[in-house]
Amino acid sequence: MKVFVAATLLALVASVPLDSQVEDQDELEMHEVWGSSYKEVQEKMGLNNGASLSRSGQVLDSVFWKSIAQEIIQTKLNDKVYHHQAKNAILFIGDGMSIHTLAAARKQKGLLHGADVPEHTMLSWEKFPYTGLSKTYNCDRWTADSASTATAYLTGAKGNFLTVGVDCSVLIWNCDAVNEASSPKSILRYGVEAGKWVGLVSTARITHASPAATFGHTAYRTWESDADFVAMEWMTGPVKDSCKNVMKDLSTQFVEREGIDINVAFGGGWGKFTPKEVEGGSRLDGRDLIQEWKDKQASLGRSYAYLTTKDELNNFDATSADYVLGLFSRSHMQYRAFQTPDDVNLTEMVKKALEILKRGPNGFVLFVEGAKIDHGHHYGNAYTAIDETIELEEVVQYAVDNTDESDTLIVVSSDHAHTFKINGYPERGLDMYGPASFLAGGMQKGGPPPSLPYPILQYANGPGGTRTKEEQDAKRAALTETGPDAEWRDPHYKQFAGIYLPKETHGGDDVGIFARGPGAHLLRGSLEENYIHHVINWALCQGDYLTVCDE
Repeated sequence: MKVFVAATLLALVASVPLDSQVEDQDELEMHEVWGSSYKEVQEKMGLNNGASLSRSGQVLDSVFWKSIAQEIIQTKLNDKVYHHQAKNAILFIGDGMSIHTLAAARKQKGLLHGADVPEHTMLSWEKFPYTGLSKTYNCDRWTADSASTATAYLTGAKGNFLTVGVDCSVLIWNCDAVNEASSPKSILRYGVEAGKWVGLVSTARITHASPAATFGHTAYRTWESDADFVAMEWMTGPVKDSCKNVMKDLSTQFVEREGIDINVAFGGGWGKFTPKEVEGGSRLDGRDLIQEWKDKQASLGRSYAYLTTKDELNNFDATSADYVLGLFSRSHMQYRAFQTPDDVNLTEMVKKALEILKRGPNGFVLFVEGAKIDHGHHYGNAYTAIDETIELEEVVQYAVDNTDESDTLIVVSSDHAHTFKINGYPERGLDMYGPASFLAGGMQKGGPPPSLPYPILQYANGPGGTRTKEEQDAKRAALTETGPDAEWRDPHYKQFAGIYLPKETHGGDDVGIFARGPGAHLLRGSLEENYIHHVINWALCQGDYLTVCDE
């Protein structure tokens, strides 16, 4: 029988053009081994009679799908339009949270919660009534970085690659162009001017690309402390005095300028604020900017507090201070998956931030960044990127449960995509961190499946790539291991990448926008990323342009 099948396949190969032939004998044998019968494969998966997969064995027939569709229609018919002023606004950004990341996190959430059809699970923001797409290009790059994209959604103006809080008139390292006219205000700054309490929460350093755009204006995002001017001279050359003496580093800007008026700032990065003489500190000028922040708040007659530990955060009385700075790690914060009991997480920071900000008599504006989604992707590690997305999903649900939809606009989006993809034709019952099935590979044009497996989750580039064909074959062959100790089951595993790079790059795809509350109905369709800023200001009746209060 084996000889007959092989001979038959060879005859089929010979009947197609040469450039479509699969000439490798091993692949023909793999086709014989793996593709004996589609019916047998369906039965192995428990999909008898062609029924779709459910964990309970429920038949997902036309009745099932019609009922699902009718429920969605009814939900959409009941969606409300709140065409009035919002008291509060919360902008959640999943840094690097591409559409493929959403799809993977949705399935992971479903599996964690025992959903009958995991892919049918909805992330908290996917239940929001209004959805759009954000075009993430910036002024000089089709694929943008986090600083220029943060400038767009936070200040309403797109910027150039690697610049923060400045418009397109400022090119990288062009500090002479940074002035009041080229430095648009963020939604937090407009909130301060409107008498609202404002806050930022991030799992990155608070002076990093995304949170920095809430208060900072610089021609180069990497200048977070004065030491960074020196550290980056290999790229920039000697830094002009206009950069060091006029524009200043982002930590200094936080204390001396707009950052001082932020009621709540929680995240990592105390090393950028402290002198190098202090263990973990980096500043060369000897300044202790944390102490300077305290002194300045005191000079302004404000009640304030500085927090550094999990216990201090969780035990902090939200009524005891109007201005609270919490820096909980020297640099970026730890991935949730690898945290110790002493590590502060995103959920704890957002809960405490809301407790404080809700005291604002005129409402509040809060920016929240799930930064570690992006970090996981950059290191080719899908596990952490997906887990961080699920944590953000849980935090958004907390905000939904603890705010009033009629007076609080909540927007969830991302700054940019990644090269992360859901690969091939995997059956829904497979572990998404492992290999796709061989059978599916043989069902596409071009003949039988490959002789080596390929992964379901993959990056176009990144540290999971290989430098030689031998390394590539070995990494693919390792996917055949399916036991509990399989390499690809390790949470630290770097997914396969098509091109080796030390760090994976961003992608130029559009990303999702999800909104509920006053003004949310304006965030639908295909939109420019900077438009998000203008809708938030429109709904809050803040800023120097048209708002709902002008109608």
